[in-house]
Amino acid sequence: MLLSLFIVQLLIGFVECDDFYSLLGVARDADNRAIRRAFKKLALTKHPDKNPDDKNAHKEFVKLNRAYEVLMDEELRKKYDQFGEAGLSDDFHGGAQYQSWQFYRDNFGIYDEDKEIVTFSRSDFEKVVSESAETWFINFYSTFCSHCHQLAPVVSFPHTTTALYF
Repeated sequence: MLLSLFIVQLLIGFVECDDFYSLLGVARDADNRAIRRAFKKLALTKHPDKNPDDKNAHKEFVKLNRAYEVLMDEELRKKYDQFGEAGLSDDFHGGAQYQSWQFYRDNFGIYDEDKEIVTFSRSDFEKVVSESAETWFINFYSTFCSHCHQLAPVVSFPHTTTALYF
């Protein structure tokens, strides 16, 4: 019983979520002319003055107007396409938040000072290690793992090379 109520609630949430493209009845790749034409056509029938008895007419027209404004503005449309309506809010940063130099040094600089350690990209690793006659000690770590950061200064292997694989 609880599961069925949860599923119904979930479906209602999806139905209530309005997609700007579907509100205007245009394809995602529609140009500004098609968007303008669709909005004008809908505005003639959905305008609150045309529907004085409909309590939701104003609310629906505001949604249409918002969809039109976003899709007609190139920058807002890109944000909407990438992040949805959440990307349009003033406090949304889309993952591009400022980080100080200290953040990058602490998170990405574990082995920067050690000349014995070689850092490889995925393609370099396969090319260099597989074609080498040397014995490699390979240490994989995550730059955001606090456990790796605590162990990094402690682990030392004389006369070995560590390959970091990203």
